[in-house]
Amino acid sequence: MAGWAELPNGLIVNIANRVKVIEDFIAFRAVCTSWRISTIKEDFDVLLPQVPLLMLGAKDEDYREFYSLTKKKVSRIFLPEARGSECLPSEGWLCTVVNDTGEMNLLHPFSREKIQLPSRKALLTFHDLAALDGHCWRCIERAVLSANPSLTSDYVLMVHYCSPSSCLAFWRPGDLDWTHIDVVNYSGIAALIYHEGQFYSMSYFGEVRAYRVARRNTTDQPMVQIRILAEMHYIQGNLPDVQYYFVELSGALLLVSRFGSITFDDDGNSIFYTFKFEVSELDVIRGKLKKEMKTLGDSSIFLGRNWATCIDSSKFNGIKPNHIYFTDDGFEYDRDVEGGGVGRDMGAYNLEDEEIESFYSGQSTSLICPPAWVIPLLIM
Repeated sequence: MAGWAELPNGLIVNIANRVKVIEDFIAFRAVCTSWRISTIKEDFDVLLPQVPLLMLGAKDEDYREFYSLTKKKVSRIFLPEARGSECLPSEGWLCTVVNDTGEMNLLHPFSREKIQLPSRKALLTFHDLAALDGHCWRCIERAVLSANPSLTSDYVLMVHYCSPSSCLAFWRPGDLDWTHIDVVNYSGIAALIYHEGQFYSMSYFGEVRAYRVARRNTTDQPMVQIRILAEMHYIQGNLPDVQYYFVELSGALLLVSRFGSITFDDDGNSIFYTFKFEVSELDVIRGKLKKEMKTLGDSSIFLGRNWATCIDSSKFNGIKPNHIYFTDDGFEYDRDVEGGGVGRDMGAYNLEDEEIESFYSGQSTSLICPPAWVIPLLIM
């Protein structure tokens, strides 16, 4: 339409600055060529936490499906780079692990930009388990970025993997291989996050550690500085009915505890389902948990496979405040279920009345890669 195309650039940019939902911004730029040329990603508030999209369970095809809570619809995206891969979301990117070959990459799901990583085999070689690479299904349990690779090249990717104990390793742009952290946690790593310049992990026995990774070409300090922050022994013994997540809210580090039960379907397959959440702030100075939080205010938490995040629900339509939107990540219970059992345990938990309601009417299960939240980010 010629009238729309002839709007002054300043007016177009002013309108773009008022768009807060990333799907709307993409549609805004698609109106015509002049609107796309006049608006760049800096005109969109990329620092405003966006509503995560639900990446549905993988099928054996070149497309992935994403469900929008604000639009209440599913979009199919051509993403052949993720076919046959487990996908671990972090900072709007996916750490992909090809189940058959162990090839690993960082993949942006909406631009298809790819960053090659050292392979899964390189991780297992450190423990003399390289021969088992093709049989290590879900060896990589978590992959956490320190920053968005779209915005900076100064970032670190830390992975938590099992071989067979819980281990950590990291990679930085320019590194030829993984750097293994000389800490083995036999009680298992329950949560992992990057927060204010450091990575934090918590074991299932309640031991919280901080890891500060040196920048490349730094020679005046250790490669990794490790310190123990807390030993919350009362957490011990909760396996397998509790899962833990770290999440950042307004500069504070929160520990979210997810309580569930194991039940069995008609075929005798074990299924994990969630019935309650608890949220507490971790005092990283004193090394202890503060009193349980009963409200998140206008904030909502999204958590599931690999990570958790908070958003201000008052800025978006269709997102309820003081809710925890969760996806199913109990992958240890799905191997014997036809089509995969993961994907059944999803919902929105109200912290006030402790009720759970559905946010997705369909069912999404997969043996390749379970459903997960992905932050939509722009690359232009």
